[in-house]
Amino acid sequence: MHALLTLSSAFFDLCRLRITPQELPDSKFLLKFTLVFYTLISGAISLIERSLPYALLSSLLDTALLVLLISSLLYFARYSARITQTLTALAGANCVLGILLFVPIFWLKFYQSDVGGLAILLLLGLILWNFVVSAHILRHALEVPFFIGVLLTGIISVLTFSVLNQVVPFSN
Repeated sequence: MHALLTLSSAFFDLCRLRITPQELPDSKFLLKFTLVFYTLISGAISLIERSLPYALLSSLLDTALLVLLISSLLYFARYSARITQTLTALAGANCVLGILLFVPIFWLKFYQSDVGGLAILLLLGLILWNFVVSAHILRHALEVPFFIGVLLTGIISVLTFSVLNQVVPFSN
């Protein structure tokens, strides 16, 4: 139990930009664990707007694209030794932030009221935070300036969104 608390604390520190992906353990088991958890959270979020088969397809495709795009990027940049830690960092941070996303998403979907603007602001803030965390991780994994991390995060986000939009219908 202590190891799980230490690990979750590390992912929170990563989301607060206090540690780098290189400070996480280089563990294939941890990578698999975070990717499975990331897929489950992604699927649960997708299930709010999609039917079960499409939510499952969306989450599996999202995880596959994360692995493919990040692994390719690190391989071609000659940082393939950092693939495991970088993917673990991205999946783990996305798990933490994905759990936090449930609040504004449920709020907007099921409790639309006069304070819906607050939910939208919270949602946009979490999306922006996720973007900054991903840029932070890529910056350190590739040893590039933060601006390049932001640029790469934007490109990866657009590619992922485009592929998901083409393959998985948004409506039930």
